[in-house]
Amino acid sequence: MLRLSLFILGFTSLIGQVMITRELMVSFYGNEFFIGWILFGWFIWVAVGSLGTKLFRRQSRETSFLIACHLFVTLLLPLEIFLIRLSKNLFLTAPGQIPDIIPAMASSFFILAPLCLVLGLQFTFAFECWKKGVGEAYFWEALGFVVGGAAFNYKLVFLNEFQISAILAGLNLAPAFALWCDSLRSLTIKNSYLKKGLLLATAMLAVLTVLCLKNAGPFNFQTASLRFPNEKLLETKNSIYGNLAVTWVRGQYNFYHNGLPAGTSRDEAFNECLVHLPMLSHPNPQKVLLVGTGFNGALDEILKYDPQQIFYAEINPDMIDLAYKYVPSQVFHDKRVYLLKGDLRIFFKNLPKDFDVIMINLPNPSTAMINRYFTDDFFKQARGHLKSDGILSTHIAFSSDFVPRPLEDLGTSIYRTMKGQFSSLVILPEDNLFFIASQTPLVKNPQELIQRMEARNIHNYFVTAPYLTYRYTTDRIKMVTDIFEANTSAGKNFDLYPKGYYYNLIHWLSVFHQGLAGIFQAVGKINDLFVFFIGILLAALPFLLKSTFPQRLIAAMATGGFSLMSAEMLVIYGFQVFYGNLYYKIATIICAVMAGMVLGSWAGNKIRAISKAGVVWIHLLTGLYFILWLTLLRMAYVNQWPLMQGEWILLALSIGLMVGFEFSYVSRLMVAPGASDSHQAVIIYAADLIGSCLGVLATSLFLLPIYGVYKTLLFLVFVNATVAAGFLIHSKAQA
Repeated sequence: MLRLSLFILGFTSLIGQVMITRELMVSFYGNEFFIGWILFGWFIWVAVGSLGTKLFRRQSRETSFLIACHLFVTLLLPLEIFLIRLSKNLFLTAPGQIPDIIPAMASSFFILAPLCLVLGLQFTFAFECWKKGVGEAYFWEALGFVVGGAAFNYKLVFLNEFQISAILAGLNLAPAFALWCDSLRSLTIKNSYLKKGLLLATAMLAVLTVLCLKNAGPFNFQTASLRFPNEKLLETKNSIYGNLAVTWVRGQYNFYHNGLPAGTSRDEAFNECLVHLPMLSHPNPQKVLLVGTGFNGALDEILKYDPQQIFYAEINPDMIDLAYKYVPSQVFHDKRVYLLKGDLRIFFKNLPKDFDVIMINLPNPSTAMINRYFTDDFFKQARGHLKSDGILSTHIAFSSDFVPRPLEDLGTSIYRTMKGQFSSLVILPEDNLFFIASQTPLVKNPQELIQRMEARNIHNYFVTAPYLTYRYTTDRIKMVTDIFEANTSAGKNFDLYPKGYYYNLIHWLSVFHQGLAGIFQAVGKINDLFVFFIGILLAALPFLLKSTFPQRLIAAMATGGFSLMSAEMLVIYGFQVFYGNLYYKIATIICAVMAGMVLGSWAGNKIRAISKAGVVWIHLLTGLYFILWLTLLRMAYVNQWPLMQGEWILLALSIGLMVGFEFSYVSRLMVAPGASDSHQAVIIYAADLIGSCLGVLATSLFLLPIYGVYKTLLFLVFVNATVAAGFLIHSKAQA
């Protein structure tokens, strides 16, 4: 029964973690930074829960506490979903308004607490009831993670959140009831009133689970409407690229992708600017590629030029089918329009290489998925699909009257990145800053553009002759250009060095908290060598101080947890950058990590000879693993072939294998006369979790956005090499 309890714990933890992570991403701006923050909060609260068992009277009552944990999980899972959706409603009032990052972080952190505390308590209670090795308990929990990830990918991913919660609730009720029955035979629960109370609670929760499963559809829709205050939710659905939603407010349909506004049914002025500024810049646009929102009028504007072909790619292809239900247009049936249903970055190699115009219509690079359409890597790829006089255009939300430093850095980064790939670049700043780039000199005289518009018989409501004259002659063009040219600190934006993503994160923060944004901006200017020095110093600290061997083992385990979650965050980022399907694949990534931990913990338990030298080899191999990863990425970049999805999964599996092995190995080295195994379980488990939460926060918030993937990998190499060197030096000194 206790194996089942640990297995269900892992199964529930994986699916609950994925489900809640996706919910928080949708409710709070769909940002990968929140993945790091969510996992940080998750590990912190689970660690606190695992340490919190000391607050309970545990003599002969571990079984009742374990049953209670399973029962609490059944209640807390749907409650978490409701609280997440409600929390956004508490501090947002306007449709499409971005959330204040501080209350968003605070609410998401504390919403995680009840469930994660129970999960942390549950592992320790299950282990204490079992009274076997901590490595074996860890194995069964990790096995539950693996099976949970597989179940989510192949079946549960297609269900709504309340259906999934009901299924998990039923699975947790099974071991609770089985443990209750087992207690009748073994008398592990001696209090008769407690036995009856647990049975009654199990029965009541079973009824609630059935009701939740039966009414999951209405529950899901009604609570999902809480994400959109002052709007009427019409439809919401999940796809492999994210959550989609359609709302209605004041005679207008609004479309959302992962909580971010993706377009409206009434956006005529913007669509005319989006299309006509680049189309008029080309002498004869016949083949056009539109990336991003086009269903709400942009395609109609392109068709005014009577082009031969229009290729249309949404970052979430399911948006096209959803939009057609609410904004039906004959443009989708036009034989000249080709709908690309899949990820454009993958499709690019099979697309024509003679486009006249490529238009990018996406929001600011607030997520890694969107940022990859503002990078040097993408612009270089797009340039290869343009004719010699072809034009690429993109835009960001802007403020031309006053340009705050975070927005200046973001604009400068994109400006420099595009100039690195295109010899001619025109910027047109207003509320939206348009970038128009080409390999040949661009038209800057508005009269020539006006003549082209008249010759092509183009009639617009907003982009007219006076508008073009104003837009191309305003003094804001020189002002903003001078600002960008004078900014020497903002760097170019790359897939693996996401400066645009980082600058937009600071800009988001500055909207609500300018002082905090300034601090975060200053932190980003810290020299990378200094960061490496601090990392090495912290890793060496247990060896520089007069610490005992068990204390150094605990520090090594924390380093293992740090490496594990740093690697997981890098894999998560890689999936989003190169494939864009993280929303669907995040369970696969976590499952791969845990599968490696299952194999590693099993191997760590089976190995016969253990010694202090083994810890040295573990961290040396971990350092070599990160060197191999760095080498693979560099080779892929030089040879222009990205790592395959299977290779990313293998990287996730490998780090899990090493850290899982270390967990079992360290737990066996920690065995000492007079020390209880349960005490070691709590300490090692907590050290692993604390290291994990520090790794996920440091990587997602600091190392990855500021220093990029390559330097983050080097940082992890040096940290693990320091730990290995520390154990090696101490072992030789003692010999």
